[in-house]
Amino acid sequence: MRVIIKLNLSILFPLLLSIACTNEKNNGLPEGKTVLFTPRSLNLNLPYISPNQEYDFFKSENSIIFEPEDEKNHVLIKDENHKVEFNNINYLVIEVYSDSDFSNVLNLDFFKKDTEKNEPQISARIGINPRLKTKLIFPISYLDGQEIFMQRFPRQLKGTVLGRRISPQEIGQISIRLRPVKKGFYQPKLLINNAYFSENLPDPFEPLSMPVIDKLGQWKDKNWEGKTASEDEMIERVRQLDERISTASFPNGWSKYGGDKSLKLAGKGFFRIQQKDGKWFFVDPDGYAFLSTGVDVMNPVSFGPVDGIEDLFEWLPGEDETFAAAVTNDRGQEQVSFLTSNLIRVFGDNWRSKWELMSANLMKTWRFNTIANWSDSSFIASQRLPYMIPLRGFPSTEIAIFRDFPDVFDPSYREAAKQFASQLEAYKNDTLLIGYFLRNEPHWGFGAHNLAFEMLSVKQNSTTKSECINWLSSKYNENISSLNEAWNTDFEDFGSIQEYEIDQLEFSKKAEEDLWEFSGLMVDEYVKVVSEETKKVDPNHLNLGMRFASISTDLFYRTGAYVDVFSINQYSSPHPPPTHEIYEKTGKPVIIGEFHHGATDRGLPASGIRAAKNQEQRGVALRHYLEQGFARDEVIGMHYFQWNDQPWTGRYDGENYQIGVMDVTLRPYSEWTDAAKTTNERLYDVATGKEEPFYQIIEDVPYIYY
Repeated sequence: MRVIIKLNLSILFPLLLSIACTNEKNNGLPEGKTVLFTPRSLNLNLPYISPNQEYDFFKSENSIIFEPEDEKNHVLIKDENHKVEFNNINYLVIEVYSDSDFSNVLNLDFFKKDTEKNEPQISARIGINPRLKTKLIFPISYLDGQEIFMQRFPRQLKGTVLGRRISPQEIGQISIRLRPVKKGFYQPKLLINNAYFSENLPDPFEPLSMPVIDKLGQWKDKNWEGKTASEDEMIERVRQLDERISTASFPNGWSKYGGDKSLKLAGKGFFRIQQKDGKWFFVDPDGYAFLSTGVDVMNPVSFGPVDGIEDLFEWLPGEDETFAAAVTNDRGQEQVSFLTSNLIRVFGDNWRSKWELMSANLMKTWRFNTIANWSDSSFIASQRLPYMIPLRGFPSTEIAIFRDFPDVFDPSYREAAKQFASQLEAYKNDTLLIGYFLRNEPHWGFGAHNLAFEMLSVKQNSTTKSECINWLSSKYNENISSLNEAWNTDFEDFGSIQEYEIDQLEFSKKAEEDLWEFSGLMVDEYVKVVSEETKKVDPNHLNLGMRFASISTDLFYRTGAYVDVFSINQYSSPHPPPTHEIYEKTGKPVIIGEFHHGATDRGLPASGIRAAKNQEQRGVALRHYLEQGFARDEVIGMHYFQWNDQPWTGRYDGENYQIGVMDVTLRPYSEWTDAAKTTNERLYDVATGKEEPFYQIIEDVPYIYY
C-alpha cells in the first residue's frame, strides 16, 4: 500500500487540481475556525507520506493527494496531541476533490483517547461524487450514536453513522479512510484541502460555470453504451417499446395472480401461506401455489433535492409549467424528477396512465408477479396485480429508549399501535393484497446492541426502565446485595438504579446477561402489541414482519413469534443470506424484501450495496441469486430493489446508485431484463425440484455505497 503525493502528474490532473484548490480568498479560512490543516497556496512540492504515517496535517500549510492502493489505509487528521475545545464547535468540515469516474466513500473514524486504535468508537461513511469540489460536512452532534443517517448538505451524498456514542471531549484521533480501492479496477485519487472544526456551516463553493447534468438527467461528463443522445431519440424509442409490449400477459401455466396452475391447494379468497412437501408457498386466492417475484419502488417519479446545487444542472423542470409534476417540495427542500419530466416529454398529459399501463405490461413481459414495497398507490389501484404494502408511522412514544425504540411498556404505546393499525381498514377486503410490512429496517437494529444496557446508560426515566428495575428486583428476590455481588456494583437499593449512568459502572458479565434477557422482553412487547392490533383490524392479510437490514443478534429472531412471514433486506453476494438460520430459529417462511447488484459501466458513478463489473454480469448475478434463493424450502418471496436508477446528484438521502431495471431516460437494461425473464419462467420448476437452480459466480468487484 502507498499513500503518496504525486509529483509526476499528468497534463490533465494539475489543471483539475488547480481548479479544485480554488476556494475562499487566498485559500484561507474564515475567522473563528479551529484549523486541522489548511493550504495557504497551491504547492505541488508536497511531502511524501508513508503508509499509515501519523502526519500532522493540522500543522501543514499544504493540501495533499491521497492515493491508497488497498483498503487498509488511513490519513490522520487529528492526533492525541492536538487539543480542541469543543464548547462552540458544531461541525467538522473537509474540502475534497476526487479525480475519478466513480464515487468515493470517505470514512471518518473517531477514536477514544488512550485506547487501542484497532477499532474506532464511531465511524461515519459519506459519499462524494467524482470531479466535483465538495465541502464534506460532519455535524458533531452525530457522535451521540442516536442517529444512523446524516443530514444532507449541498454536493454531499449519503452519510451513515455507526458505532457507540463518544463525547467530543473523549476524542483522541480522527482519521480518514477511502474506498473503493482495487488495483486495475478502482484506483482513487483524493485531494484533501482545508480541514477544520467550525461553529457555523461553511459558505458554499462558487457556482460551476459548466453544469454536469443534462436536460434529460444524464451525467454530461461520461459517455457509455446506450446513452440517450437526444430528446427525439428517447421519445421514439419509448413509444416503440410501449407498442411492442401492449399485449403482454403472464405465461399460460400461471394463474391470473401469477401462481402455479400445476400445483393446486385450497383457495380461501385471500393470500395465505402453506407448506407442501417440505416447501413453503404463498397460496393465491384461487388456491394455486404462489411465489412472489417482484420489484420495489415502482414509481413514475425519482426525486432528488436541488437546493444549493442548482448550478449542477443544465436545465430544471421548474422552469416550465409543463413539467410541474416533476417538481415537489419534500423534507423542506425543492426536489425534481427527471424521470417524470422525461415521461411528460414522451406521453404528454397522459404520462401517468401511460406509465402505469406500460409498467404493468413490462412486469408481465419479464414475468414479475408482485408489485413490491414502496410502490405507487395509483399504479397498484389501476393495474390490479398482487402487491404488498409498507405500513406508515410505526408507533412511537414521547420517550425513545434507544434510537427509534419506543417506551414499549408505557400504555401510550398500545394506544399508538391501535391508531397505527387503523390504516388497514382501507385494505382489509382487497384480495390482491398479499400482506403488509410492519416497518422497514428499524434503526435500533443496526448493530448488536443490548437495548436494556443502552436504556440504563443514560439518566432518562421511562416506564420501560421502571419495568426493568422491577424485573431485576423480582429476579434477585428483592435483595440488592445479591444483585450488587453479581453485577460488581454498590447500589443502595433497586430504586437507585434509575439515577445511574451504567457506562460509569464496572459492568460485569452477569449484568450483561441479565440486561440481554430483559432486552428480549422489550423486543417481545415491541412486536406483540403492534401485531395484535393489526390482526384485530385486518384478519385477512399476512403480517410480513419488519424487513430487518441484517441479523446481528438473536433478538431479531424473537419477532418471528408474532408475524406470519419473516422479512429481511439483507444484501449479500453471490448467494442469498442464510435464510435457513432464520427458519430454524423462527419456524416462519422468509421474504427477502430487498437485494440488488449495480454497476458503474453506464450512467451513474456508484454501484449500490452489491456490485457487478457490467450489465451482463448484473444479469448473471440476478439469475444466480433468484434461483438459488427460490430453491430453498423456506424462501417464498424475493424482491429486487429497485425499478428506476437513482439520480446522479442523489435521492433525498444522497443515494445515487445504478441499480434500476431502467435508466432515467426509460431505457431498460436489456442484459438484466432478459435474465429476469429467463429465471422467472423457471421459477416454479426450480422451487419444486424439477430443474436445478442456475449457478454462476460473477467476478468479485468492489461495491460503492454510502
